[in-house]
Parts: sequence; structure tokens; C-alpha cells
Amino acid sequence: MSRTFIKTVLIAAVTVTGISLATASPAKAGNDDLAKFLFGATALIIIGKAISDNEAKAAPVYKSKPKPRPRFTKALPGKCLRRYNTWDGRVRMMGNRCLENNYRFTHRLPNSCRTRVRTDNGMRRGYQMRCLRNNGFYIANR
Repeated sequence: MSRTFIKTVLIAAVTVTGISLATASPAKAGNDDLAKFLFGATALIIIGKAISDNEAKAAPVYKSKPKPRPRFTKALPGKCLRRYNTWDGRVRMMGNRCLENNYRFTHRLPNSCRTRVRTDNGMRRGYQMRCLRNNGFYIANR
């Protein structure tokens, strides 16, 4: 049997008992006050039960799961690897703008690896590949 059915039957029994006590015995001086008290107490119990049932049926509150943060990866996109000829030799570096467009975690790259290189086509900015490898980064695909 369900709990609500049992509670309803119990409340009805208490109510009927309170009413029958008030009407069953002959009118005596003290018995009339007792009947009024029992009737009032029963009414309060029924009202309290109705309020508590209404609160129990309130809409449940669901907590949403936090969105998982993207995992930081040290795999750099291979298409950002650049080779530049400078006056003192060849330089391998990851292009700054290419990384900003294709790698989500540029803010996690070590600042000590940042570099500028003067080429025949002007200044180029990026990250030294050797420095990045020493810090655990690698090229994912070429």
C-alpha cells in the first residue's frame, strides 16, 4: 500500500474519532469543552498535513553538471611549423598567427620560447621549436 493512502486513512480515522467523541456521550459540563478541543486539534492536523503534502509535491531542483573543460594538450599543429632563412642560418619555429588560429592553448605556451626573426620579407614572430620540444611540446601531424 502506498504511504499517501495510509496517511489519508489515518487522518480520516482521527477526524471521525474526534467527531464521534463530541457527539457520542451525553452533554456534560466538562465534556463539551473536550469535544471542541479535539475537533480543533483534528482540524489543525488536517490543515498541517495538507500543507506538508503540498510542499512535498514541489518541483524538484536539478543541478546541471558542469561542462567539462577541454583537456590541455601539448600536440602542436604541424601546419604551423615554419622554416626561415636568416642572415645567420635557417630557423625552425611555430608561426604565432597560425598557432592563434589553429591551437586553442596558445596562452599555455612558455613565454621563454617566444622569438622574433628578421627575414628578407620582414620580421616574423613565433615560438622556437627547439625550446618548445624541451618543454614537452611536439608536432602532432605534418
